[in-house]
Amino acid sequence: MVSYRWFTCLLASSLISLTASQVHAKEQVDAVGSLPSSQFSILEIGQGRPSLLLAQGSPNANLSEEQQEALDELLRQAQDKVDAEDYAGAIDLYQQATRIDPNNARLHSGIGYLQMQQGLYEDAIAPYEQAIALEPDNLPFRYGLAYAYVQLANYEQAINTYQAIVEVAPREADAYLGLGNVYITLEDYETALATYETLARVAPGNSRAYEALGQLYLLQEDYEAAGEVFQRALNVDQSRSEPYIGLAETQITLGEKDAAFRNLQEAVRLNPNAAEAQFLLGELAMDQGDEDAAYMYYRRAVEADPDLLAAQAAVGAMHLEREVYLQAVLSYRRIVEALPDNAGAHYNLGLALWGQGFRQQGVDRISTARRLYLQQDDPSGIDRVDALLELWGINPPTTGEAIAE
Repeated sequence: MVSYRWFTCLLASSLISLTASQVHAKEQVDAVGSLPSSQFSILEIGQGRPSLLLAQGSPNANLSEEQQEALDELLRQAQDKVDAEDYAGAIDLYQQATRIDPNNARLHSGIGYLQMQQGLYEDAIAPYEQAIALEPDNLPFRYGLAYAYVQLANYEQAINTYQAIVEVAPREADAYLGLGNVYITLEDYETALATYETLARVAPGNSRAYEALGQLYLLQEDYEAAGEVFQRALNVDQSRSEPYIGLAETQITLGEKDAAFRNLQEAVRLNPNAAEAQFLLGELAMDQGDEDAAYMYYRRAVEADPDLLAAQAAVGAMHLEREVYLQAVLSYRRIVEALPDNAGAHYNLGLALWGQGFRQQGVDRISTARRLYLQQDDPSGIDRVDALLELWGINPPTTGEAIAE
């Protein structure tokens, strides 16, 4: 929910200049506009990928000795398949096992889990439902089913599944958090707020309830309220980095940057791999004009989480500025994979490739950027591409033509 520089600005409108000796020209870096407005998620607790509850080969009084031996052997072979990530093969063995022991709930849940490992979420639903029918009080089975529904964007059934968990276990924090996440996805913030407030009442010692409330208040730009509940989370538990990061986000927005810096430092002390904290430290360092420190923090952020696109954009621009072209290529490739229609990312990737010596690849990316600028009716972007091509000694195309080196 960070609403700081790399999130709120339309970054394509601000340009960073650099001297690129390898391309013998002063070029302009497009500051990668149209990044997601919220790179950081709202506490995906309760929607986390379920773990595999493998059936155990302990004796079953309802099986004959011969059946038990056959079941144990199938489970041993299935574990080998799982270890080798041969999920289809493991499913086949589990299905054979269910014919021997059809009332073994973990066999059915294992099939559901393995289907999800292959992205077959629809196929995971029936085995999870069978497992739940056999063991209604087993919460991991219900979480697995909820996860499958969320991945299918079947939010109505996801809500029903989380609500069923709460009925079985009224103080189950992850169910409330997952339920709130679904409501936020549906932009039903009022119900999400009520859900998190209920969690705070039934589990007042659970800091994650306050963190969820804080993130929701951030989403609604109620920074004072967000700061209060993040502080309450810290009053409950000071051992985790997340509430420090949330409090720092509110403080940055409110202009309390010194306090934010201290909280972010504490967050990375608790968890050096807290990518959001490292990124925000980089933002604060940039505000202070300390580009070397910012560069360090941005690099730490992408090392901790390569999918943090705002950090990749920030460090990518600094890689280009420092002529560290290979690293810039890696950063911008990650961005264009996630945002294939982002013209600025293609433009910068083209710069990095050209600087690294991959000139035709660079021209190809610039061509993609120009096509996207045309589609997006961005004349300033087109002019930027054409000016760069002239610097490279390449004639800009007329409308509709491809760029040729």
